[in-house]
Amino acid sequence: MNPRYAFALAFAAPLALHAQTQNALDLDGVDDEVTVANASTLVANATGITLTCWVYPAHSSSWPDMDAFAGFRDNATFDFYLLQTYGTTLEGRFRNSTSGIFTIDSTALLSLNTWHFIALTYDGSQLVMYHNAVPVASAPASGSITSTTGMFRIGNMPIPGSTKIYLDGKVDETTLWKRSLTQAELQCLMNYGADPADADLQLYFKMDQGTAGGTNTGLTTLVNAAGTPNGTLTGFALNGNASNYETGCPIAGTSTATICQGETYAYNGQTLTTAGTYTTSYPVGGGCDSLATLELKVTAVNITVVQSGGNLISQALGAQYQWLDCANGYAEIPGATGPSYSQAVAGAYAVEVTQNGCTDTSACYSNVGIGGTDALPAMQVYLDAANDAVVVQGASGYAAVNVRVLDTQGRVLLARPVQQDRTLLSVAALPAGAYLVEVTAREGRRTRRVVVTH
Repeated sequence: MNPRYAFALAFAAPLALHAQTQNALDLDGVDDEVTVANASTLVANATGITLTCWVYPAHSSSWPDMDAFAGFRDNATFDFYLLQTYGTTLEGRFRNSTSGIFTIDSTALLSLNTWHFIALTYDGSQLVMYHNAVPVASAPASGSITSTTGMFRIGNMPIPGSTKIYLDGKVDETTLWKRSLTQAELQCLMNYGADPADADLQLYFKMDQGTAGGTNTGLTTLVNAAGTPNGTLTGFALNGNASNYETGCPIAGTSTATICQGETYAYNGQTLTTAGTYTTSYPVGGGCDSLATLELKVTAVNITVVQSGGNLISQALGAQYQWLDCANGYAEIPGATGPSYSQAVAGAYAVEVTQNGCTDTSACYSNVGIGGTDALPAMQVYLDAANDAVVVQGASGYAAVNVRVLDTQGRVLLARPVQQDRTLLSVAALPAGAYLVEVTAREGRRTRRVVVTH
């Protein structure tokens, strides 16, 4: 960080900051499911019901091998579910407690290996199915449910005569409500997520647990963000890239910000200094919880300096330079604006580098040793890019001449004596990048910075 000044960037928003992982559950289509016992008590005698979830189907269904997403089914006193049937058809069903059955379908609705937001609502007179918050099917429906023992399931829906209703795919952001949500509310849920404090929200499985694709074998309880009850995971491997927590659906709007290394980013009372993804949330009403994801990037400035005797050479490319006198309060040295600095008087010096829109300052280096960049005035040192070689020319006027090529860490990569007036030292074997060429003689030293591009 620049010791002469610091920056602070502010982002003012009334949000509660938390770094968040947007995970989902991947189900293997064999035996994975989530269950919540006696969950029907949460919506018993309600005037309306809503079920929503994000789904990522990976299998084309046909009887009896269909794929269940979420909901209730006991085939007797309460059904309320969303199920993939016959290819990519989405089926929704409501069965009331007097066995009245109301079913709606939307054929060829789903596409495989793609995230979809689906919902089923019942308001006491109408059953409506939504896809990406747009109504796609509806039917008159009536009755209520009184059952308090119905099992809520994700990834399985037992159907008589079928043994393969397990989902092959992913599920995320699953909710159950004891009211019928409007289309505007569903659009909000699709874009942002649910408000856990909404009194009508009974189940809210964000599935943002564990590490995506990591070892999550201890996480067999699926947390209900709306309170209790929680869900129970059965059949999951919870390790690896399947049958486990995986990367979730795209529910949050994303913005980006960039700061310079050493700066801070103020975000609702939090001070961010490192690159990463940060998510904020706050209720916006109507059962919706607005989420915003910040992708924070940090731009680094190369403040590496290679010291060779009395020469200091900045290793930053494509930058602006200002050399500073550390012993004089980091005062700017007039005219010292090149990538290298040499001073016959011993002292401590640093370079302020401006690169990629950011400014930072190196550590202080003592400038001691023989000669500077103006020593050996008859000597020419340069890169012959066409021949991929460093050229040392004019050595015949000096005694005991040697040339070395150093990397940005000061390590010697190539070295040889100079025995002719003009010598070529091949750099073809070196990776592309910046290097320091140092030529020494009894009379002094000359140092040049070269950039090898091949």
